[in-house]
Amino acid sequence: MKGEKNTTSGSELSKPLLKRLTDYMWGKLHSPIYVEDLASESNMSTFHFARSFKKTTGHSPHKYLTTMRLEKAMTMMSTDITLAEVASESGFSDQAHFTRVFKKKMGITPAAYRRKLKKEAASRAKEA
Repeated sequence: MKGEKNTTSGSELSKPLLKRLTDYMWGKLHSPIYVEDLASESNMSTFHFARSFKKTTGHSPHKYLTTMRLEKAMTMMSTDITLAEVASESGFSDQAHFTRVFKKKMGITPAAYRRKLKKEAASRAKEA
């Protein structure tokens, strides 16, 4: 990524650049990702990157990253790993942070969501 020319149209990010950035974010999702790092990967100033990213995706880099983390966490909820491990592997600072963000977005806690998933899976198993 570094060293490549940033090809933007106006102030939007190009599709190839956005793909590289989202691939970068998915690859580092479990660890802290800073807007400055994404801007550097894009060969842009932090301010210009953040503005261009929002114009392109409709979301700030932070909100987009949080959504990605929630998506990853939700795919892990049907496994038997602990919620603390789900939080850590998804890039949340701790389980409490994960629970706050999850509940704000989903309306229920991760534990309640997991119970719901298990109940639905058991119900499907009975029907089969």
